[in-house]
Order: sequence, then structure tokens, then C-alpha cells
Amino acid sequence: MKLMYCAHCQDIVRLFPEKRSCKCGKSWGHYLEDNATTVQTWPGLSIGIANPDFAAAHQTFAAEPNAFTPVLTMRAWINPASEPDVKFVQGEEIEHDQSETESITGA
Repeated sequence: MKLMYCAHCQDIVRLFPEKRSCKCGKSWGHYLEDNATTVQTWPGLSIGIANPDFAAAHQTFAAEPNAFTPVLTMRAWINPASEPDVKFVQGEEIEHDQSETESITGA
């Protein structure tokens, strides 16, 4: 499963074959016909979740929603820009707050 993180509004959206957007609308993404490769806007992050981990955690939670067990944990990662099954397309540039830039540069 892949999720898209919007660098503008920090929303996280699950991707589907249908094009989906984040809360602010500046980022979008979708699965291609192979149901493995995604296209999404840059700058943003592609987050992967291990499908077997998610399925086991979901099944364990459904069986006993009040108990904690290590089976509820899942492997997740940020896909690098070089990942062949994530295609990035140019999105909107991040607008930097002037006061934030001044504090970073010391101006």
C-alpha cells in the first residue's frame, strides 16, 4: 500500500487508481493500471506500508481490539525518488514563510 504525504498541508492520503488530492489540493497522486506503480506530485513523499504487516495487524485488531500485541506494528518506509514504482511529476513549489527564512539565514 502506498500513501502520499503533502509537503504543503502535511495531509496523508491513501492512493487508488482514481486520482486523489490532499486536503489543500496542491498534491495529487494515483496508481497506474499495473496497480503497483504510482504517479504523484513532487515535492511530497511516497510512503510504503508492508501489505502483509497491515493485513496481520488488521486481523489481530479485529479479533481483540482492546489488547496490545507486537503484531499490531507494521513496517513503513519513505520511498526514495529513485524507486522505480513511484513516478514523481512536478507539483507546486513550497512557499516559505519570510520570518522562517530570516531565522534560518540570520537576516
